[in-house]
This record gives sequence, C-alpha cells and structure tokens, in this order.
Amino acid sequence: MRKPFRFTVEGCGAEGSVFHTSGDVVCEFQDAWEAAMIETFNQLTHGRAVYGSPGVGCRGPYDIRRVVIEQVPQ
Repeated sequence: MRKPFRFTVEGCGAEGSVFHTSGDVVCEFQDAWEAAMIETFNQLTHGRAVYGSPGVGCRGPYDIRRVVIEQVPQ
C-alpha cells in the first residue's frame, strides 16, 4: 500500500562542503529508500539542496552520512 514518507539526508561533497536535503514522497514502504535517494540527487544537481556554506555549491562525488525516513501520519 502506498503511504506518505518524509525524509532527510545529510552528507558532504568532494571538497568537504556539507549538504542537507529533505522532502516528502508517496510510495510503497520498500521503495521509500530509492525514492528518497532519487529526490536527493535531483535536489543536489538542480541547486535545491541546503549547503553548509552559503554561496558555496557542493560538488560530487557525494558521501551520505545520515538518512532518516519516517512515515507521515495520515
């Protein structure tokens, strides 16, 4: 059954700059990780991620340090 999930991903880029992404996805439980990673990649490559140093981008390769995925109450 498809359910809403909220995710946050934190990590750093090639030069040590940190990033944070977050969002909501609706999917089957077993697909939540992949959906969160796809949205994280989109945010990183389209400049929508939050970076630790304002005005400084975050180039890959990316090292993911923390992932939280939680079901949103309906």
